[in-house]
Parts: sequence; structure tokens; C-alpha cells
Amino acid sequence: MSRLAGNRFRCNVCGKTFNHFRKKKAQSHIHYLCPRCHSDESLRSLWFFLSNEIIGKRNKKIFLVFGNNKLLVKKLKSQGITPEIVDIGYIDSSASQKQNSLPGNIYDVIILPHVLQFITDDQLVYIELKRLLRPGGIAIIQTVTNPEMDRTYENIKTTEDIDRLKDHYEPGYLRIYGANFSKHLTKAGFDVEVVDYAEQLGLHAREYYQVGRSERELIYVCKKNINKETWKS
Repeated sequence: MSRLAGNRFRCNVCGKTFNHFRKKKAQSHIHYLCPRCHSDESLRSLWFFLSNEIIGKRNKKIFLVFGNNKLLVKKLKSQGITPEIVDIGYIDSSASQKQNSLPGNIYDVIILPHVLQFITDDQLVYIELKRLLRPGGIAIIQTVTNPEMDRTYENIKTTEDIDRLKDHYEPGYLRIYGANFSKHLTKAGFDVEVVDYAEQLGLHAREYYQVGRSERELIYVCKKNINKETWKS
């Protein structure tokens, strides 16, 4: 760790500074990981957004996190938030298959950090998110998108599929969304805002915190629109 010590870069998740971040190659994509807490660019961007724009707001108290992101949950708890945590298997099945359905219309914020690309049927996810969110609540989504594709690439199975997707693919992905992802969410019934928080930070901060390297960091803020539909718990 001594050769990493320095002040050139900083991780906003653990607060430590380093001479450089660790590089981890996944397929042909490079992740820049914090040497201390192992956060990647997408989590650092997400944490900037959550800590600056969401946490502490009057109507943002009840959180739900999908997936096994222990570092994110730890950071939320450090801010006095104890989120409910649910395995992605819960949203990978229909409501009729759920043994213990979560209560509807209560969550202020639901976070899905890079889980959608692993889900068999994302349409079921959107239906359940709208049921779980209180009116005006938001789902915060990060996933893998390729802006050079017009549409979502589904059913990634063959070597030819993987070669075509290049640096956007990692093992286990069932789909990679195209440039139409925000329209996809709007069609599902959300008011959608696409947030490039790394861009908002500015060039110096992007370099210092090692963010703003790919579309993986984009944040899709999906608001449950109370004027469109009424969902029962």
C-alpha cells in the first residue's frame, strides 16, 4: 500500500487519498478501483449524487436497496439511513410468485446499482418499482448502456454477441441497453431524468476522484408520477 500513498487522487467513498487508483480489466473495459474500499467509478458517482442531492432531504427517509452492494449500504448507514436490503431475485419474479411481498406505496427512494442487466424480465421490475414507491418517490437506476446502439441488445449468449458488444459486456449480463433506455423507462410509466453527475462536478473533480469515464456512471432518476397511475399496496 505504501507505493499508493499520496495526494494525487481521492476516493469520495472512504475519504482516502492515493497516488493512483487500481486498474481492473473486465473484458476490454477498465475499472478504476479505490485501493482502500474498492469502490469503482459508478459507485463514486452515485455516492456524490446521493450525498449531495438526496440524503437529508425532508421527503427522502425510507430507502430500499436491491442487490448485494455492502459498501453502498455501509455508507448509507453512516449517514443515519438504515435501508431495507433485498436480493435481486425478488424483482426477478412476478408478484404472484413472491412469498413475502414488500409493502407497497411506502418507499421514498429505491436504489438499483447495476442490477438490471442481470434481471431476466425488466418489465416485471418496473411494475414492482411503481407498486413499492410512494407517490412522488424515486427509483435511482444505474446500468450498462451503449449510446451507439439504438435499441437494447437482449439475450446475450454467443461469442458473436459478446464480440459485438465489446467493452460494454461483462460475464453474466443478460442485456445491454441502447440509447433509448430513458424512453424505455418513460414508456414504463416514470418521469425520467438522466443525470451525468460526474459531468456536473467539472473536469478537475472528475480527474481527482476518478469518475466520468463511461456511460456506466449515468444515473436514471425515475419518479413515480401520481398523475398517471394509482397503485395499491
